Amino acid sequence: MENKRLLIIIGVIIVGFGGLVALTKLNATETKSNGSDNLYGKLDSPVQLTEFVDFQCEACYAFYPTVKAVKEKYKDQVKFQVKNFPISSAHANSLAAAASAQAAAKQGKFWEMHNLLFERQKMWENDTNRDEVFASFANELSLNPDQFKSDVASSETRATINADLDEVKRLGGDGTPTFVLNGKKIDNPENSIEAFSAMLDKELEKVPKN
Repeated sequence: MENKRLLIIIGVIIVGFGGLVALTKLNATETKSNGSDNLYGKLDSPVQLTEFVDFQCEACYAFYPTVKAVKEKYKDQVKFQVKNFPISSAHANSLAAAASAQAAAKQGKFWEMHNLLFERQKMWENDTNRDEVFASFANELSLNPDQFKSDVASSETRATINADLDEVKRLGGDGTPTFVLNGKKIDNPENSIEAFSAMLDKELEKVPKN
């Protein structure tokens, strides 16, 4: 009788512990995020151009100098935003690159990491030691290495990237880069400063003059 009672008590303890473990895992996977918030330019502008990028994507690499020039040209008129669209099924290092950019954002260096990732894409795109490469970028940017490593692996960072992926899916993005102007996806954008300038000028003309 005593043995039976002991087994019941042990069983209750095991079930309780199992429930605790399950609850802990559930809470860990339910980290919520509204997505990334990487902004540049005139932050109160009614005209916003958002780019969803995959840092390992060759097309994103090709658009990078164009978009960089457009950002500088319109930084006093337009709000620019970059969000994450890593296509990890095609680009093995893209998710780690996105996490590194978001970790840099935690220390106020998103754009610096963004630029390094694109400008040195050919250096790391097929590197199996990507974590070491991205850590070296963080060191070059004088980021706190322990915080960077922690933020790269955090559930918050993954939730942020996942929220960006959910958003681009809702917008109908099916390839990288995906550009969105004032909430509307741009279909087949031309990779030229002139083409982007024409689109932005058209939107700016709609803004009421004070």
